[in-house]
Amino acid sequence: MALGCAIGAFAEQNLPGYQRKLELKWIDFTGPPTISIPSYGAAAGQKARFASATKRAPLVIDLHQWSEDQSGTLGDDARLDKLVTAKGWNYIRPALAGPNNKPSACCSPAIIDGIKAAISYAVQHGKVDQRAIYIVGESGGAYTALCGAQSGALPIRAYYAWVPITDLTGWHSVHRDDHYGDDVMACTGSHGSLNTAEARRRSPLFMPLPQKMPALHIFHGIRDGMTTSVSPEHSIRYFNRIATERGFSSAVIEPEVERDVLYSRTGPEEGSGRTVGGRAVHLFRKAGNTTLTIFEGKHEGLMKPTMRDLAKDWATIRAGS
Repeated sequence: MALGCAIGAFAEQNLPGYQRKLELKWIDFTGPPTISIPSYGAAAGQKARFASATKRAPLVIDLHQWSEDQSGTLGDDARLDKLVTAKGWNYIRPALAGPNNKPSACCSPAIIDGIKAAISYAVQHGKVDQRAIYIVGESGGAYTALCGAQSGALPIRAYYAWVPITDLTGWHSVHRDDHYGDDVMACTGSHGSLNTAEARRRSPLFMPLPQKMPALHIFHGIRDGMTTSVSPEHSIRYFNRIATERGFSSAVIEPEVERDVLYSRTGPEEGSGRTVGGRAVHLFRKAGNTTLTIFEGKHEGLMKPTMRDLAKDWATIRAGS
């Protein structure tokens, strides 16, 4: 499996060119001001970037990538913070435990409590329509988003997960010789060899599903894992698990379709005219309120179509008021 995650907050001179470009992406970031959120439950106090709406509006929680913290923002086509604040909505990007290189990170209980604390802060200091709280994550942030969805403990209307990591054991097997592999070792308290039981416990692919799965929309670039970070296999295996365990067997992606996606980089919807953010969709499946979209792209998250979906959903909420 070509598994991996990118987009850290720093650059190393010896990184490959494409990875160095990703690491430098938000080095000149300016955006919503930084605030401090008190400790809550297992979560220590944390920094966050926060912007309040001027009137009751949705809250968008921007979950940071694998090697980052509250600095930066999601989005390869457009910056999520700018899109959210341009609409006059509430925006927060919490640091949580910072980069995923310690036991308090990597989907620990402290991460779920950290998201709860960020929501509480935004509700207290912003103007949040609590019917419309959304989580958006890309790469390592999408990994965290899936953990949040599976916790069953967050008041989230819908999750948008772009190019997620779902299996830390597979992630480590590809990155055992670089700093991502070191990070997984550190997260799992491993010494010498990977603690696979702990890695599985912190992997969405193997975590228990909640009694009721929230709305979850997963997107993956079909060319990810070639020169960039996370194979679409992560998303396909995760979707198939949900479809199987929740009684949507007809939605399960067949082995021959999976082979076409992973090896030929084609899918059954290619040529159908379906698009996301102007990109052709190669594969689309729906299992209850979980969707999977494999689109023409690499390791990237498209925030313009995400925001269009959120705006439509909020309009639906208001229409039902």
